[in-house]
Amino acid sequence: MKKQCMWPAVGLAGLTGLASLAGGAAHAQSSVTMFGVVDLGIQYTHGAGVGSVKALSNGGLSTSRLGFRGTEDLGGGLRAGFWLEGSLNPDTGGGRASNSNNQTSGAGTAGPITFDRMSFVSLSHDRLGELRLGHDFIPTHYNSIYFDPFNANGVARAGNLTFAAAGTGPLPTGITGSNTVSYWLPANLGGLYGMAMAGTGENDSTAANRDDGNFAGARIGFASGAFDIAAAFTRTHYNAGAAIGKYSHANIGGSWDAGFAKFFALYNMVRVEVLAGTVRKNTAEIGAHIPAFEVGRIRISYAYLNDRSDDSVRNADGMPRNRDDARQFGIGYVHNLSKRTALYGTYARLMNSGQARYVVSGGVAPAAGQRSSGWEFGVRHAF
Repeated sequence: MKKQCMWPAVGLAGLTGLASLAGGAAHAQSSVTMFGVVDLGIQYTHGAGVGSVKALSNGGLSTSRLGFRGTEDLGGGLRAGFWLEGSLNPDTGGGRASNSNNQTSGAGTAGPITFDRMSFVSLSHDRLGELRLGHDFIPTHYNSIYFDPFNANGVARAGNLTFAAAGTGPLPTGITGSNTVSYWLPANLGGLYGMAMAGTGENDSTAANRDDGNFAGARIGFASGAFDIAAAFTRTHYNAGAAIGKYSHANIGGSWDAGFAKFFALYNMVRVEVLAGTVRKNTAEIGAHIPAFEVGRIRISYAYLNDRSDDSVRNADGMPRNRDDARQFGIGYVHNLSKRTALYGTYARLMNSGQARYVVSGGVAPAAGQRSSGWEFGVRHAF
């Protein structure tokens, strides 16, 4: 259950030593909500030609997290707000790493909780939309969340393939961005929604990599009844290296609830301009949620990654990277014990070709061109 408290605005300001700034806003009301998810499961993964891992998995259905959000009604339809949300590793009691500057040099280490998911302050208006400043998911990742049948979580997530940039994992701005300013359209546009975002790497203007980590992107969509569709694009500047370079990611996704099943589709195009040439990866995914046993749903998906990199981009054995394709099949079941608690089970099988070494989430990377597979059974509780 979400915990919510209400205080007069002047009272909150007094608690922080800012009572003198409250002025005539004593009539305004503020709310603060604490929320979270704890999701743990038993997981087994196998990488052909390498080995297997038995583990207590985290976030197989929903990302474990702890968050705080609040709003203050400023009158006239204007509101101030904040959002602080951090991923948790409840199997170890720690948090997850974040990134301070959208570059490899800004990568943190897992440890105490950091607000690596969302950390922003905002001003919003009923008719004008919302302005956010801080750390947030990038536009293309919102499509990954909403149009992947596994919600970008667990061994069968589409992200096992779609998060891949020059290698098998994402670049620093593949999921979230720091130092961002974003604008969000108001919610009363008859089903039209969208946002635009820009972030900076905050480098010295005299540095050779002064533009690294700077990015911009946007997302636009339309939802009406059972139908939802959205397209997104982000582009990040990085000086070209062996595994990093100017990074572009575009995707389009949609869902349709037909009653007897809810269908999903997601298509991603990734481009990274490395020293050896241009890495290009296109990934298509389809899937569905099928109601079962009144309180449950079956989840299925199929994804295919087509590597279309330049012939000049080679593997360590000298073979072209554009032969490194991959396919993934996932199936799972979610059984809701209540509105907040669910049991789930998921199985995924990922087949690599060429020298590809893509891996199911949480698993050990297989030998080149070999398969990766895994299953997990867990419980998710939201509060």
